Amino acid sequence: MPAPLRGQVWEYTSGSRQYRVLIISSDEYNETERAFPWALGIERQAPAVPGYLIRLSADDPLTGAVVDVTRVVRCDTTALRRVLGFVSNETLSAVERGLREFLSLP
Repeated sequence: MPAPLRGQVWEYTSGSRQYRVLIISSDEYNETERAFPWALGIERQAPAVPGYLIRLSADDPLTGAVVDVTRVVRCDTTALRRVLGFVSNETLSAVERGLREFLSLP
C-alpha cells in the first residue's frame, strides 16, 4: 500500500473499532520506513462546534463531520484500510490554525 498523504481522510481500524482520521504528518515523514503517521480523529456528529472542532465542508469527504484537533492519533499503517479522499486546502488551513491554537504555537 502506498504511504498515506497529508490531507487524506482514511478509514482506520483499532481492535474491533473503526475510525475515520485525517493525516496531518508530512508526506516526507509518512514515506519513511517504519513511520507511524500522525492523524486527527474525525467525528460524524457534534452537537456544537467549539474552537477545537473543524467542520468539513461540502468539498471534503464526510461533509458535515468534524475534525477534532484534540484527538491526535499515531497510526499503524497496517490498520489504514481505505482512503476516502482529500480535504480541501481551506479545511487543511483551518485544521492547521486549530492545531496551532490548541498547542499554543505561533
